Amino acid sequence: MENIGIEPVYLITQIINFGIIVFILTKLLYRPILSMLEKRRLKIEEGLTMAEEMKKDTLKAEEKRNAYLAKARVEAKEIVDDAKKMAGQKEAEILKEAQAEASQIIERAKKEIDVERGEMEKTLKKQMIVIAAQMAEKIIADSLSSSDHEKIIAKKAKAVSEKYQKGGRT
Repeated sequence: MENIGIEPVYLITQIINFGIIVFILTKLLYRPILSMLEKRRLKIEEGLTMAEEMKKDTLKAEEKRNAYLAKARVEAKEIVDDAKKMAGQKEAEILKEAQAEASQIIERAKKEIDVERGEMEKTLKKQMIVIAAQMAEKIIADSLSSSDHEKIIAKKAKAVSEKYQKGGRT
């Protein structure tokens, strides 16, 4: 081997050195790197598992949220329907009250009209009596003599005084 330029002592030394380096590298670097890579692989797998679980939890949460939203929509619709129903009832009550109040106002107005009509009729009767008396007075004054006139007045005065004495009024 010396002819090809390889010396056996150097070759054995290099093989021993290579074995020592492989042993040292295996003990100090290769195994720690492998264990670190294994730990990293486990962490990545754990992260992927957690990500998948989070994805499932997110889907469940989304389903729950959708269910709550659907339930809230149904409840909101019920509330709106109830409010509309109550508003309709309130409207009917208000209309009924307004109609009752209007009929009361009409009744009061009718009564007031009747009272005013009665008063007007009384006033009209009084005026008619006054006019009739004035006309009768003129007619009587023209047709009766003053002595007839005095007799009628005396007769009426006597009738009135008798009524006052009995307790009555004319």
